[in-house]
Amino acid sequence: MNIIELQNITYAYPGGHALFMNLNFAQQRNSRTALTGPNGAGKSTLLMLIMGLLKPESGTIALWEKKMASEEDFREARRKTGFLFQDPDHQLLCPSVEEDIAFTLLNRDIKPDAAKEKVHAICDELSITHLLGRVPFHLSRGEKKLVALAGALVSNPELLLLDEPTDSLSPEMTDALITLLKGYQGTMLIATHDHALIEQLCTDRRDVF
Repeated sequence: MNIIELQNITYAYPGGHALFMNLNFAQQRNSRTALTGPNGAGKSTLLMLIMGLLKPESGTIALWEKKMASEEDFREARRKTGFLFQDPDHQLLCPSVEEDIAFTLLNRDIKPDAAKEKVHAICDELSITHLLGRVPFHLSRGEKKLVALAGALVSNPELLLLDEPTDSLSPEMTDALITLLKGYQGTMLIATHDHALIEQLCTDRRDVF
């Protein structure tokens, strides 16, 4: 089963520069795929198209073998997807780290005590429990990245879309991230330049030019 399937996708930046022309891409359930390529090749754009955050000029996007024909279709798919932006400042919204990570759970009517338990568990795995009471915007970029990743993972999504997850991380932070992702049981698509990450986590590699 293909969790992701893009057919004949054409996308152009505002102003008319075509980034993708009749792009085709598919990824099977439980696979771990790395998107590689130079800066500006379109890796981040491809992830945002899959999420429905950008709209192609033509072509079709299917997730879990369902064609994404409306915003409601994408909203339903996002409930099963964890997404990490390349810039964590685009993802952090709340006054504290704990509230930010719990945001998705509480919006899905998880009871506060259960949400708190899940938040603390994911923070333990990423070794960021000491950040729970901090203001996200006062953190280092690497700390923000891990907090945003915790928010993407805390709901145990079926699909993970990660944009440069090891960018700005220290070696210790990177080790914690890789250890956690090795235990992830779903489908993973990672845009990255990190060859060590690819070697340790990914079973497939696709180049974007």
